[in-house]
Amino acid sequence: MIYDKVHELVRDIKASPEFRELKAAREKLEKNSESQKVLQDFHVKRFEIQSMQMQGKEIPVEKKQEYEKMVELIRLHPTVSEYLEAEYKMAKIMEDIQKIIIDGLEFKPFEKE
Repeated sequence: MIYDKVHELVRDIKASPEFRELKAAREKLEKNSESQKVLQDFHVKRFEIQSMQMQGKEIPVEKKQEYEKMVELIRLHPTVSEYLEAEYKMAKIMEDIQKIIIDGLEFKPFEKE
């Protein structure tokens, strides 16, 4: 029963405008190897910076500059920009769904007393 509901949710997500937009953006991206490379490089740079932030490390100026250059490069590639925007919208929906489930279950982490 619960799995049927999950499959129904998946069907609803696939039918959403946000998912269709992401799928179309991905198909467009797959036709352009240069844009794919730009996206891959961007993901690597973003991951490096996020990892450093999560570890509490200071991000070197050169890393920040490299990331800013990647952001500028992405602006020159509308296919990549469209994909990232669609990816963000879909990630936001997934985050909202997860929050709704967790809040609905009233599952809270242990708190210090």
